[in-house]
Amino acid sequence: RSALIEAAFDQGASIDRVIDVGTGTVALAQALLDRTAPPAALTLMDMSAAMLAKAAERLPATRLIEAPLGAQLDDLPAQDVVLCAHVIEHCPDAAQAVAALFDMTAPGGRLILAVSKPHRCTALVRWRWGNAAFQPEDVCTMLRTAGFSDVTVHRFQSGPPSRVSCGYIARRPD
Repeated sequence: RSALIEAAFDQGASIDRVIDVGTGTVALAQALLDRTAPPAALTLMDMSAAMLAKAAERLPATRLIEAPLGAQLDDLPAQDVVLCAHVIEHCPDAAQAVAALFDMTAPGGRLILAVSKPHRCTALVRWRWGNAAFQPEDVCTMLRTAGFSDVTVHRFQSGPPSRVSCGYIARRPD
């Protein structure tokens, strides 16, 4: 995850508003905070109250939202950075989930996304949890269809992520 953040941000970069969708263990948000200046507003979002409580213990946030991706969040301003790791695979309609991420992203803002890819290791996860896995070209198509531009694929170079995940950086046009 830190390699994906390093590819997206210069050391010490300044960001105003960040949301970590499906924050889980806050690993992606923590990697961002290790690389950038603290954002003016950090929102952690997860549909699990237990995971959100653990995330809040590990990382102080401006706001906590207990809701699934795609929930109506009328009072949430558009975010400069949207982080989302291994969430769309669990959504009934991944393309619709990517569209919801687009809606959360401010014009000129960035989406940092990690998604499971087909592999024998992810087959075990799919069997146990029922989540999907996507080829990188399919994720790129979903991102572009939702309206993102400047889509780049970041293949992890080592360890389990190199076999089971791909990272993506995309920008919402101004």
